[in-house]
Amino acid sequence: MILLDRHSPTAIILLGGMALGLCLPAAGAALRAEARILTGWGGGKAEEMVPKAARIGFVELVVDRQPAANLARYVELGKQHHIDIYGCLSLGDLAAWKQTYPDSVPPLQVMSAAEEEARKRIQADPTPDKSRYQFGGEPVNETEVLVTPLLCFHDPRVMEVCKRQIEEVLKVPGVKGVAFDFIGYQNYRCCRCPRSQTLLAAHLQKHPGESPERFAIETLVDFNNHLAAYARAVNPTAQVITHVYPTFLSEPLYGNRLDVDVCAQTAAWFFEPFWSTQKIRDYARTITNEAHRYHSRPHGAALIGYGRQPVKSAERLTAELQAILDGGCVRVHVSSFDDVVTTPEAADVFRKFFGKAGGQPTETH
Repeated sequence: MILLDRHSPTAIILLGGMALGLCLPAAGAALRAEARILTGWGGGKAEEMVPKAARIGFVELVVDRQPAANLARYVELGKQHHIDIYGCLSLGDLAAWKQTYPDSVPPLQVMSAAEEEARKRIQADPTPDKSRYQFGGEPVNETEVLVTPLLCFHDPRVMEVCKRQIEEVLKVPGVKGVAFDFIGYQNYRCCRCPRSQTLLAAHLQKHPGESPERFAIETLVDFNNHLAAYARAVNPTAQVITHVYPTFLSEPLYGNRLDVDVCAQTAAWFFEPFWSTQKIRDYARTITNEAHRYHSRPHGAALIGYGRQPVKSAERLTAELQAILDGGCVRVHVSSFDDVVTTPEAADVFRKFFGKAGGQPTETH
């Protein structure tokens, strides 16, 4: 008996209860083309974005949870155009903190003095072609941080803020699920606030010899997984997806630790110096092949950045998308979809890879 795995160019042959894998290159290539799933992160008015996104081949869109009316409108139009819609939450949403704790100062992450100086320097001139700033992607400069302030998730109140955001998203009729973004450390390493340092000291006392990075990644993963579990508790049919961002320097591709439905990890970032196609291919292969290392639930997805300066050419986009597919990754996420939709050259490239006859996308599930 031969079974075809929709997400792999491999035939599974069942012989007497044993499963043997057999690579089928030609069939596999066709299978990957049918299985490709294009997801966009971004925004804009639903009326302007959704119909055009459908013609390009998007089958999922991630938009801000606020304003709620816009999210609801995306869901409404998404249903008409066979596009699933997700509402996004992040640690950078300070308005959500104020909504939940209006009389309390938000517990922002704290960086070292040197990192604060780097933030001020970058904020004074964040132009990529001058500063080579990567805006939360893998840094080029020796000292780089995210200029966006983030809530410290070691404060238990932040968990409550995020749970409230999840509830707001999942109460929208027809929404597919919730998406996480900006869940990480502002300095790509750790938080240096008093609470975080106290928790770190207690952890090291119980686990002498462990590196501080171990505490940083374990608490980050736990926070993500608790939120994902809460979303499933609120609505068992809700899907949970995430984009691993900002980068975590000690382990950039830690996303397979997250017990979510789809984890998008960056395979081709926005800014120069553009990543080599070999790096893109290698990252895509890791994202795909390591997706089930820790959990059986997640699908791996490769995220490609588009829309910031310098704008990638059609040739560059084509090379990056082909490298991702050559790495075996059939789920592609792009930020920002509104830049793709409103740029004919980019729209044409994505349509060639993901578009379907008559503008009807493939089903996502």
